[in-house]
Amino acid sequence: MPDKIEKVSPVIILPGINHSPSYLCDENGNHIKDANGKDIGGTLLIPDISSFKKALPALARSLAHSVAARTEGDIYEKAYNCAMALTSIQRCDCDGNHINNLVTERWEYPISEMDEDLRAWAYRMVPMQALSAEIGEENLFFFTFNLVGDPMDSADELEDYIGKVKARTGAEKVTLLPVSLGGTILTAYLEKYGSGEIDRIVNTVACLDGTEIVSDIFTRRFNISDRFLRHEFIPSIFKEETGSGTAGYAINILLHALPRKAFFAFFSGFMSGLLDGVMLNCPQIWAMLPARRYDDLCMKYLCGRKAAVLKGRTDAFQYARLHLKSNLLKAAENGVKIDFISGSGLDFGEVEYCIFGAIKSKDKFNTDGIIQLDSTTLGAYGVPAGGTLPDGYTQAGECKAHPGYSYISPDRKVDASTALMPDHTWIFLNQHHEVGNNSAVLNLAKCIITGEVSDVHSDPVNHPQFNFSENTYHLRRWKLGDGKRALEEIMSGEIKTAPSIRKELENAVARGEKILGGTVADAYEAAKARKDIERILVRLGKASPEKQQSAVCALAEKFTGYISEALLCLPGSKSGPYKTVNGRK
Repeated sequence: MPDKIEKVSPVIILPGINHSPSYLCDENGNHIKDANGKDIGGTLLIPDISSFKKALPALARSLAHSVAARTEGDIYEKAYNCAMALTSIQRCDCDGNHINNLVTERWEYPISEMDEDLRAWAYRMVPMQALSAEIGEENLFFFTFNLVGDPMDSADELEDYIGKVKARTGAEKVTLLPVSLGGTILTAYLEKYGSGEIDRIVNTVACLDGTEIVSDIFTRRFNISDRFLRHEFIPSIFKEETGSGTAGYAINILLHALPRKAFFAFFSGFMSGLLDGVMLNCPQIWAMLPARRYDDLCMKYLCGRKAAVLKGRTDAFQYARLHLKSNLLKAAENGVKIDFISGSGLDFGEVEYCIFGAIKSKDKFNTDGIIQLDSTTLGAYGVPAGGTLPDGYTQAGECKAHPGYSYISPDRKVDASTALMPDHTWIFLNQHHEVGNNSAVLNLAKCIITGEVSDVHSDPVNHPQFNFSENTYHLRRWKLGDGKRALEEIMSGEIKTAPSIRKELENAVARGEKILGGTVADAYEAAKARKDIERILVRLGKASPEKQQSAVCALAEKFTGYISEALLCLPGSKSGPYKTVNGRK
């Protein structure tokens, strides 16, 4: 294993889609308040509740008329209008400029100078405490960019930001840590400014060649069986958020009052409104398309004279993306250290964000649930999550430095030899896109940045190329800290308990610390460590038992689910295995 490098360049996090707060401001830059006196803003969708409420009665009347007259009526138009109203704050004009004054908050100082609340928020977004403990919080920075902006403009802002970080720290170069959507900012930056100011790049589930989720939404294609859309889909969303699908099944039952055509008109109209309202004119959203989908979708949406300015902006990013591989290889030749950390083995919408299970490409790619593997690795080959490489398959490339090394994953779903830099590509099997929930991922990123690991061959026991999934979120954020505080209270005499229980808690806390400091993921041990601490805290009266679904709630879920499923058998409820919903706007 190589010696640890003596000095690490300042690290700038290029965060994901939900990590950059933006606010609606007046001409003087002051935050505009809503009816409740709260700032209008957010990190993802900033809904225009006032406009939505004004559009909702017309949709309600249309739905009621459809139920009474058994016709489709104007539901598509009213649903479309509601979605357009909901997204009006973040809308862009036909040139790709947002029509409202949306200002993204920017911190030109490091994590060390953030107040307690902001610092806690930044660590929740990208939990790199292990890294900052090693390099110092004064060397960790959090760059932000506007979700409805232009990545090429964000690259200009990043260049300015890098200059300020260098001036502040006295460093000659910086390390970039692109996370998820931050990969699009890296792509634009390398095209415009090259790699002269960069020491290291650690791409972490970075969106380097888009996601098929966005291309399916752009094409308005949702291959959905009637059973899925009218029985499983809505309850799965409620189940993910609340632990129970009862409310979703109840909505299904109400929606069955709509004629089938009206139901699909409602779904299609609302999805089309979201697309037209916040996506089609937004350069940053276009940057989330896979490069191979770009030309066809330009012909569909950007071929007219009215879209010429917008197309010029999206073309600029497409050129940057088509040059990304060569830009990265050139950077490597110039001494920039580059690594990729990815998740694999899941369908879109699997594990979390089940709403994406509705897209046509749900089970067509090997993904981390949000982005396909060939995007986050720039080329690793992976079979769809449900399959394996065929018998007799041999890897596409060989490792010259380590003859006989296998780039094929243990689950035989991935061949990493086709990645742009296979010896610097780390893949976590069955790992969801939210890699911040996996301490082994966080520790790998830290070890790469600090130089403790140089490539996949340098320490394969502790940092294997193919690692595993685990969820340490609750253990890291709450349970371990609660356990430590309980131990302190036991030692001080505030809590009276038997020595055996104290010893049991000490052992559980020690196991939890070992898990959080571990480099090889173990889902079973991670879950066990959390549950053991939780169980002891309950015995000490420092925590409440985990709530279990009551018998009444379980019965309600089962009953409403039965009714929802039975309604599928009514005449006119089915029309073949799949339905493609296409926008008509």
